Amino acid sequence: MTAYRFRIKFDPDPTSLWRDIVVGADRTITELQSAINPAVGLDQGHLWFVGEDEDYWDSAVKYQCPQEYDESLSGDPLLRTERIENAGDVTIGEMTRQLGLEQYDRICYLYDYGDEWRFYAILKEVLSDEPSDKEPDIVKEKGDPINDQYDPPETGESDPPLPDPLYSVLPETAVPVADLRELEERDRVVHVIPLLSLETGFGAVCERFAIQFEDTGYVIENFQPGWQIVEEVDGVDKTEEELLAALADAVREWHAEIAEISGAVTGQHFDEETVEAMHVELEAELERKGYGHL
Repeated sequence: MTAYRFRIKFDPDPTSLWRDIVVGADRTITELQSAINPAVGLDQGHLWFVGEDEDYWDSAVKYQCPQEYDESLSGDPLLRTERIENAGDVTIGEMTRQLGLEQYDRICYLYDYGDEWRFYAILKEVLSDEPSDKEPDIVKEKGDPINDQYDPPETGESDPPLPDPLYSVLPETAVPVADLRELEERDRVVHVIPLLSLETGFGAVCERFAIQFEDTGYVIENFQPGWQIVEEVDGVDKTEEELLAALADAVREWHAEIAEISGAVTGQHFDEETVEAMHVELEAELERKGYGHL
């Protein structure tokens, strides 16, 4: 009884297009890939492989699509610089053991060797109560699928505006913490939690925050060209406190992901203490609101 929840992110614009897929440990990598492509708007007519971390072509292990793997067998194994496996034979459980994957570790997925559609997948959760033969299932998603895969990959500069009342009140770069807290006076806003506040000559400004409406929560961060939603939390059938707890968990997951991204970029390792330090404002705000137990 084991399944895995992977968050598959579009490498050129990971905050705008991603899909959460739950897949049983006994399902093959090929079965997972067959669920990814239609979910993100790609066809199935090209070669592909899954590799380690975000190494893509430099991956020391490549789980190749069966068609390429069969062709690779005819080549000289002495000329290979990586270990190759047949993605049609290797299960998700076997892959996680072979690569030593733990929570928040990553694998990469490259589709179409000409256009090079690049995705990476974060192991978000190991589910011990799901059947091991569970078929790949899209459980959460963000962003529209790719409209025309034969256009070059683009970033999401034309993302829709943030939901009201945010769109009309947020400046392009940072927002004063005092102004954020004033949003709680609005009828639809239940909680606002500053998460990344910086002291300036004009007072404290915030570049990351969480906001809770009556039935939805958002984690929002300032990227170029402006504010973007990095996580949306569904509050349907949740109490106010349950939604706030889910929103706080989403913040903690995002902080862990930020540490992973920063580590990949800088080559440094950020331990759990570093991630915990990122939670300081979150924990302080929850305590201030009387929800320190969450």
